[in-house]
Amino acid sequence: MATLNWDHSMINVQNLDHVIKVFADKGVVFKHGGKHEAWGTANALGYFGINYIELISVFDREKSKSFDRPDAASVYDAVQDFNNHVERLNTVAIRSDDLNGTWQRLKDAGIPVGSISEGQRLDEQGHLIKWQIFFIDGHIEGLPYPFFIDWQSKDEDRIAQLKEQELIQEHPAGNLKVVKATFEVEKPKEVAQQWAQLIESSVIEQAGRFVVPIQERKFEFTQGKANHLIKLDFSGADDELKNQTITIGDSELDFE
Repeated sequence: MATLNWDHSMINVQNLDHVIKVFADKGVVFKHGGKHEAWGTANALGYFGINYIELISVFDREKSKSFDRPDAASVYDAVQDFNNHVERLNTVAIRSDDLNGTWQRLKDAGIPVGSISEGQRLDEQGHLIKWQIFFIDGHIEGLPYPFFIDWQSKDEDRIAQLKEQELIQEHPAGNLKVVKATFEVEKPKEVAQQWAQLIESSVIEQAGRFVVPIQERKFEFTQGKANHLIKLDFSGADDELKNQTITIGDSELDFE
């Protein structure tokens, strides 16, 4: 059985430099990550241990028109938001240490998985970053699917590499850790049950909210009309950031 974990979260933004500064003003460090040449997108990354947040935007409008949603669902959604001048959380990526096994399990369950593909980009220091990935087209009761990724290295090795590259580092705002993602959906129980199947977890009901644990973190599904990821919660903020919220478009990042 594959080991699955919450790898990262995506935020669709209009201008990477502007949002990097918004976070920097609060003591949260993001750095430019590089460009996805095939998609015409670029990103900036903020690490909270091995879990991280990816800010994604468009740098080449023509290239960003070159693919359809079944090819790379969450990236396609990011491009559409960019074109519509929308900033918000996108979805989450799930890390698997057996991507082929995960892909086959979901395919056997009737999930509309796309093919496994090789991804790569050059970071700002010229390092070639490579991974394997697959996306899932469509939605669960209106909520976009997560996607699945394999960095083809052990977590401890990747942590060491990220520290060497000074990507994992102390944030001035504190020892920050992403602990929860909140999804607002019209049918929280049904969506939570299906997400639990995707990540081989279970559902815990808590006062009308439905929680799906993923290792030491959790996904929470609450009732509403957004049918989208709407909030990330952090632990470890220092006194200056504690109990504050950073708002990006329609989404919130809450610090405790």
